[in-house]
Amino acid sequence: MTGDEVRPTELRPSQLYVSAEKLSAVLDRVEGPEHRFGPLPVYEFDGERYLTDGHTRAFAAYLTGVDAVAVEYDEDLAAKFDLALYRECIGWCEDEGVERVPDLVGRVLAPDEYERQWLDRCSRAAERLDDA
Repeated sequence: MTGDEVRPTELRPSQLYVSAEKLSAVLDRVEGPEHRFGPLPVYEFDGERYLTDGHTRAFAAYLTGVDAVAVEYDEDLAAKFDLALYRECIGWCEDEGVERVPDLVGRVLAPDEYERQWLDRCSRAAERLDDA
């Protein structure tokens, strides 16, 4: 494993759920044990690297037993997005025990539930942070 590759089990998520629809689409494209799921974007918060996107691919890599996935530092994250929102999402993950990609087992939701439980929650948090 190179410095730009990590085990899927070591990746730290910044979201609580995965969409079943997206997961199915990713798994349909898997071409066997050598399938490449990355590079997955990561960003360092408080000395730890967290996924900033690609949670579905990371979870699919874990489910299919991939040894390592490529990661790349998400250099533009702070310029494009509110880091306070990412920190809040990471806090939610910590509160609910979602600290590594394997912790997403049991958190795969149908599209409507994913939208209600995750996307809407994030939208409300973003609006609150914008108003602060």
